[in-house]
Amino acid sequence: MKKAKRAFHEFIDAVYIANTREEFQRVGERAACALGFEWFAYFEGGNGDLTLVTSYPKNWVDRYYDEQYQNIDPVLRQARIIGPAFPWDASDMAATRSMKEHHFLDEALSFNIRAGVTVPIAAGYGRFGAFTFAADDHSPALDRLTENSKDLLQMMGVSYHAHVKARMSDPLELDGDNVVLTFRERQCLGWASLGKTMQEMATILRVTPRVVKFHLDNGRRKLGASTLPHAVALALRRELLP
Repeated sequence: MKKAKRAFHEFIDAVYIANTREEFQRVGERAACALGFEWFAYFEGGNGDLTLVTSYPKNWVDRYYDEQYQNIDPVLRQARIIGPAFPWDASDMAATRSMKEHHFLDEALSFNIRAGVTVPIAAGYGRFGAFTFAADDHSPALDRLTENSKDLLQMMGVSYHAHVKARMSDPLELDGDNVVLTFRERQCLGWASLGKTMQEMATILRVTPRVVKFHLDNGRRKLGASTLPHAVALALRRELLP
């Protein structure tokens, strides 16, 4: 449970300042790794189009798009029925599905996508979302984590959806400068705005103080600031920080 709580708090901090598809993908990847899963996937759709941010193997993602598997994916079918986070096992599902669904699940298993947990998300106007952590094995440890941390997983999925919808399509560019702060630069400046020292930031982010200084210096230069407090003030004024 401690591992799940730590992963949850790190996830919430990171997703709050993610802005691009690549940054949101990294947030999901880190959370999956921290919780003991192999991959994550975020889906949102329902009216013919879809948004997919995932760390699944590229060949599987391409296949999923090409075959429009969102129309027969049994995990997404269950996610349409809005409710709590639910575990799933591709091997168990295959026994009770149509031939098309059986073929889909066989393909997923060929990429070692075997089990996971999915958070259904209500997206409004006939749309829905799903946030998934997946693994290459159905292990008792992941079963216990899923059972004991459903509330945390639920909050992670809903928060991820909210921030993707609000920010992924609206990059945070600096007015007139055509410069974009990276995820790490915003993250370090955000902690600096809360009075954290470089050593404290390094501990929080699990990097060295030298890495923190590197990102702070880059952010300061991009903002055209002469000092770190000046950089923080400019970033806050332009609403670039949490």
